[in-house]
Amino acid sequence: MTKDVYNLAGELKEMLDNDERIIRLNKLEKELNSNEEVMALSYQKDVAVSSYSDALNHFPKDSEMMKKYQHELHLKKEALDNHPLVKKYLQAYSDVRDLYFQINEILFKDLSLHLKEKRTK
Repeated sequence: MTKDVYNLAGELKEMLDNDERIIRLNKLEKELNSNEEVMALSYQKDVAVSSYSDALNHFPKDSEMMKKYQHELHLKKEALDNHPLVKKYLQAYSDVRDLYFQINEILFKDLSLHLKEKRTK
């Protein structure tokens, strides 16, 4: 039985390695990591996150200063999220996440039913 599980797991991995959604996501991730514009936007967002986090240590959360830091963070994150390559990546990521949810449902649906039955007994 163990050998069957290993064989099935190997087949699943091979199928996932050849799945067009995963291939697309990996390709887009490489493009993101080599795109200077995206890297600059990501860095600017990270700086805004850091500034916002630091400001939380010095100002009340509902202060005008915090609103300025929060607004700046919002603008930087929005600029990154609206980049065309980032949009493509996020859509591809969503498609792969949906695939994994389907696999999870198929693999573990019966297991969770059996666990629920044991709890009620």
